[in-house]
Amino acid sequence: MGFRSGIRNVTIQKQGAIVNGRDQGRTLLELGKQFNISESGISKFLKRWVDQGGVPKVPKSGCHRSTSRLFDRNVLRLSRVNPLLTAVDITRELCDPKTLCSYYQA
Repeated sequence: MGFRSGIRNVTIQKQGAIVNGRDQGRTLLELGKQFNISESGISKFLKRWVDQGGVPKVPKSGCHRSTSRLFDRNVLRLSRVNPLLTAVDITRELCDPKTLCSYYQA
């Protein structure tokens, strides 16, 4: 049996699957084989999961979004249709000139 990586590189979805699998009665060996993690790694992760109360919410750095997802999607669509458009041209196409451009997220 080869070397298995630690729990650090496992996504949040896989971490949830490990917890659900353990709740369903699967052994550490079965979970380790399924996710290619050592039994001790699974055990340490489950202990840490209980201590922290689930997935910890880490505050994210950076600024808040200034545009909505819909506006971003439209900008991307226009830039793919015509790659030579400038940012000013895209804004003119997306915003009505009579009203204030309402692309900012509420």
